[in-house]
Amino acid sequence: MTPPDPPAVLEVKARARQMNLLLKDQGHSDVGHATCLHELSLQAGYENWQTYGAALRKAAGLPPKRHLTRAAQQRRQERA
Repeated sequence: MTPPDPPAVLEVKARARQMNLLLKDQGHSDVGHATCLHELSLQAGYENWQTYGAALRKAAGLPPKRHLTRAAQQRRQERA
């Protein structure tokens, strides 16, 4: 099981939620949470959210999150 997100990741996610709400209030309903995370990642000098999130987790002494493919998820469920 993956450890919970460190405070730095939670802070960036909260900023992305705030950005998303602000954009929606300004009429940009097509902008999603993932887009806001991506924009914050670019502003911090990273290529994408996955890279930024992994760097934040590494700085906190945690391993990067593992994203399983659907096939791997299915195999895991079959074994359980």
